[in-house]
Amino acid sequence: MSQGLTPEQQARIETNRQQALEKRKAAEEKQAREASHGSIKPKERLRGTKMSTNYYEYNLTTMHDTKAGFIEEEQTAASPEKKRRMQQVFDDVPIVPGDDSHKCCECESLDLDVAYLKVFKVVVCKPCIEKIPDKYSLLTKTEAKDDYLLTDGELRDRELFAVWEKPNPHKSTWNNMLLYLRKDLEAFAIKKWGSLDELDAEFERRVEDKRVRKERKYKRSVAELRRRTRADEWEKQRRERLKLENEHEHTFEAVGDDGEQKCTVCGLVIEVEEF
Repeated sequence: MSQGLTPEQQARIETNRQQALEKRKAAEEKQAREASHGSIKPKERLRGTKMSTNYYEYNLTTMHDTKAGFIEEEQTAASPEKKRRMQQVFDDVPIVPGDDSHKCCECESLDLDVAYLKVFKVVVCKPCIEKIPDKYSLLTKTEAKDDYLLTDGELRDRELFAVWEKPNPHKSTWNNMLLYLRKDLEAFAIKKWGSLDELDAEFERRVEDKRVRKERKYKRSVAELRRRTRADEWEKQRRERLKLENEHEHTFEAVGDDGEQKCTVCGLVIEVEEF
């Protein structure tokens, strides 16, 4: 089997075998030390279920992924491709001499969020994004329109808002999902409406107008229903007064010589013209 392998491949196989043996030996020594201190509990016997004696319940939380027997290479540093992308993002951001442009604006951490730096030009780390959602959370286009009363034209203006386009999570064939930074939306809303209090007042006014329109529509529907009910009641009384059936076929007879015909059942009179 080894006749078709090159010396480099054989050396690689031997290196992997030695690494596996060392890891196995280290694991056995660790288990022996923990067993001597009494920190490892004896393994419980797997119990069969009532449904079948050939099926056993396994505790998946205690299992260790062995990567199907392959040796996983330890990555102690970022890959060259990742370093290149991060450096490209940093190169796009203007750096002022004497200014800590590569530090988080909240906690001065160096673990910056690359997506926020590239899309929104915001120097912030991931922990601060999670701790300060009032400034750094992302809103969809619909949420931006509902929360800050912005229009489609304003949200389409790329000079006003930076937008992060991502594939639609509901369906890949739909339009891309647009994400906006809450801090930018709130700053523009204050500029547009004057303050957050005036924005809340405008929101309440629109809610009240919507309630009034809904109530007006409901009243029109009730009036229309009453009108139809009165017409149906009038028709019912007329049929009872004339002792008519609910539905009948008109049977017309000529009345006089002027072309008038009258139904013999309900008395309906029509005019007939002969050509």
